[in-house]
Amino acid sequence: MNKLSIQIIAVIAFVVIAGAALYYGGVFENSEQTPVTEASDRTARTVQILNYSDYSCPACRHYAPLQDRLKEEFGDLVEIEYRHFVLGSFPHSRLAAYAAEAAREQGMFNEMHNLIYEYQSQWSPRQADAEEYFIGFAEEIGLDIDQFREDLESEEIHDLVAAHRDEGVRRTVNSTPTFFVDGHRLRQNPQSYEQFKSIVELYMYRD
Repeated sequence: MNKLSIQIIAVIAFVVIAGAALYYGGVFENSEQTPVTEASDRTARTVQILNYSDYSCPACRHYAPLQDRLKEEFGDLVEIEYRHFVLGSFPHSRLAAYAAEAAREQGMFNEMHNLIYEYQSQWSPRQADAEEYFIGFAEEIGLDIDQFREDLESEEIHDLVAAHRDEGVRRTVNSTPTFFVDGHRLRQNPQSYEQFKSIVELYMYRD
């Protein structure tokens, strides 16, 4: 073997050894190594969702169970606040909002909220006696009916519902549902639960 061949072999051996040292030393990506930061290591923080909705709005009804799933999956890490944004095109929306807030006075907002959406197609038509439906819901969930009727006429509740809409107008809400996540308005509503979940997780694990 001549001198040139020995030099070439020595150079090749050096390159192989050096490359292996760099690889196992972590300079190059090693697929068998554990990533420095994993999703499980990130600290989740609470995400607040503001939902401006109208109880007569079919799209709002569609999103109600998606929000329930978010609460089921993330628990206290997701805070969802409902805002009444009553639309003039629906005849019974304002009364529905009053009914939900009247139920809140007795600690049963969620129960009334769910029933109002569940039976939307029955109480929302113009010819329907919406108040009788809401009184029926109140009886079903065990509210004090006299108090419920009184609260339906409450000036305080009427002012609250109006204030929710005024707040939405100031925030340029012009349709329902409109969502704000941690104060940021969604330009486009999520098209599926998985997309909604991804948006929430983006804010939940944001630096």
